[in-house]
Amino acid sequence: MPLERSKEQYLGPGLEGVRFLMRDGTREVPCRVSLEALTDRGNATGLDESGVFETYRNEIEQAASAKYDRGQTDHAGGV
Repeated sequence: MPLERSKEQYLGPGLEGVRFLMRDGTREVPCRVSLEALTDRGNATGLDESGVFETYRNEIEQAASAKYDRGQTDHAGGV
């Protein structure tokens, strides 16, 4: 089942990247995109890490949902 955006707010960027929440039905799923991935895209686009996340958020969320659907979660069920 594809994940849906849970909240507009997100945490970061920090040393571990940006943290954001997605939802599987009523269950919130914590997700994170790495600082390295944000920096790589930022180098190619000229955006800072927050700008990359905000500009490409839909794409990032789709990637998180795909990983979740493949069962690629951490020990706590996060992506």
